[in-house]
Amino acid sequence: MKKYLSIFLFLSLLLTLVACTADFDANGVELNFGQSHVKQTVLKVWYDDNDGFFMEEVIKLFQQENPGIIVEFTQKGSVQAREDLKTYGRTDHGADVFQFPHDHMAQAILDDLVYPLPDELLERLQDRIIPVALNIATLCYDPETNSFECTAGGGEKLFAVPQSIESVFLFYNKNLVDENNLPETFEELIQRARDYEEKIKETKPGNRYFGSSSHWADSYYVQFVFSAFGWTPFGPDLNDPTEVGFRKEEMEAALQWLVENIKPITTGNNNHDSGKKKADFEDGELPFILGGPWDVEGFKNAEVNFGAMTIPTIKINGEDRMPRTYAGAQMLAVYKYTKNPDAAIKFVEFCQTDKVSQLLYTIKGKVPALKPEILENIKGIKDDVIAQVMLEQLETSYPMPTIPEVTHYWGPAEALIKNIWNTGNKISFEVEKAEKAYKSLKDLASR
Repeated sequence: MKKYLSIFLFLSLLLTLVACTADFDANGVELNFGQSHVKQTVLKVWYDDNDGFFMEEVIKLFQQENPGIIVEFTQKGSVQAREDLKTYGRTDHGADVFQFPHDHMAQAILDDLVYPLPDELLERLQDRIIPVALNIATLCYDPETNSFECTAGGGEKLFAVPQSIESVFLFYNKNLVDENNLPETFEELIQRARDYEEKIKETKPGNRYFGSSSHWADSYYVQFVFSAFGWTPFGPDLNDPTEVGFRKEEMEAALQWLVENIKPITTGNNNHDSGKKKADFEDGELPFILGGPWDVEGFKNAEVNFGAMTIPTIKINGEDRMPRTYAGAQMLAVYKYTKNPDAAIKFVEFCQTDKVSQLLYTIKGKVPALKPEILENIKGIKDDVIAQVMLEQLETSYPMPTIPEVTHYWGPAEALIKNIWNTGNKISFEVEKAEKAYKSLKDLASR
């Protein structure tokens, strides 16, 4: 009996020693197997980050704080994400978290793609997110009626987390433009463009003074012209789907001004997508360009010596009118049918923290959608002239329409400008066509 007891005690001691002995790798570094017993959750994230540097740093920080969650990043254009999620959502090829511009939110909800976020998260974000962005992300929605009408009892829910805010404004090349003598009106900019092109027509034929990082039928970009004439889609509050407003006289006057004043100094021909653009600005061949914060990263990488200014006034009937751009936001949402909602919610909330906001600004040059007092915590923003110009531009901006019908606005609006610019068709004829095209798309969608 003593023999067996001795063997038992020896084995117990041996097991204790083994359990208490640390393991080391070939380099003598102690191995910690504590994390091996943590249940791993794989979180798939679709985000627009071409080189992946930003998401690499975000994921590193997130996984340090959440060791049980493994994040898999896939590059996905923010506009493309919603369409692809409709196709791949319920397969292993879909995403748990996806990014989209805020005017896609209502349609994403109607497409049954968005997971309503907890009220507790909304309460936390109210202390951090700039109100214009948080209001965009917060909607009333009745899934039984597919209605976005708020009832007397409220019912607002948070459907996404705003990450960055944006607007178009003007960039200029400091090597080509005297920043102590910037144009104060659009008429002055137009005259300088004419003088510049006349001066270089022999040595650099075809070079331009003013361009766009998009194209001239992009109604998001040229809203500054429409607004100067007092026009917005869907009425003054941008929320009336029954009145898109293409046939209004303010729109016709704005289109006339666009082709008479902008077309000659940008493309000079019947091609809305020609003229000098982003690549030319990066090559140092274009003095002024209409763009936004999405262009900053490319300009910095190209080592352009650039500055920025708000869009100058436009004189209409002898009166200087202030152009008003769209205020937009990039959103992060949780896929409605994710198998990992808790992990996904942790990730989208993490992406508006000071740490990630600093990365967003430092790596991508975007302005986080934070309240001014929180934004001061982001190193460099206060002294960043470009960011401050955009924030100044946003002070007078309209929030981009978020009603579901806005998805039926962009196509007819682009065709409207394109047809007038490229073919010289009568404006009165083209606005009628655009109005009918919008109504047809809206009616088809409602069936």
